[in-house]
Amino acid sequence: MVERRTVAELSIAALAIGVFIAGSYIVSSTYAAPGNATNNASVPPSVVPEGGLALVGVIGVFVLFVAAAGLFMYRQDFDDDE
Repeated sequence: MVERRTVAELSIAALAIGVFIAGSYIVSSTYAAPGNATNNASVPPSVVPEGGLALVGVIGVFVLFVAAAGLFMYRQDFDDDE
């Protein structure tokens, strides 16, 4: 049987990754460079400089979220679930 701690860790990790992917997608679609052929596979999509700064912000929020989740998991007491 899977332990409660493992389920909690997997849930938090999946949530963090989902939020990061969603944030990256929103930033890249919002700040796409005008006139960029994003549907052409030979031209890589690019973002304007403000989008780069927003993407750095998304990465920073992801790092802070994972750190906070780690502290949360560290402080939880999963030993009394038997």
